[in-house]
Amino acid sequence: MLKLKIDHIAIKVSDLEKAEEWYVDEISAEVVYRDKKYIRIKCDNTYIALIDEKHYPHNHIGFLVNDIKDLPTEKGEVVKHRDGTIGVYVKDPFGNYIEYIWYSDEAREVFLDD
Repeated sequence: MLKLKIDHIAIKVSDLEKAEEWYVDEISAEVVYRDKKYIRIKCDNTYIALIDEKHYPHNHIGFLVNDIKDLPTEKGEVVKHRDGTIGVYVKDPFGNYIEYIWYSDEAREVFLDD
């Protein structure tokens, strides 16, 4: 079994600008990526994805998968994101969503600190 680290926590919001302002002011988060549907902010020890509720179906926790072969494609919905990442969304036994996420080399440069 793979040991995975949390990559991000995704929170659906109705107003990206308002959410960005609140998280930056309230917890001193730093915006590291922004587009029309998604803002990625960095806190001291993790990333939060503020996701537009009109475009994303559910909140989730993203776990980083380093090798594309380790994505559990047989267990859930595979989504090729526009930013060069691939996610597999799986429900836990309680209805919570987990995303196993893999980054291309180009996406790693933009989104990851390693």
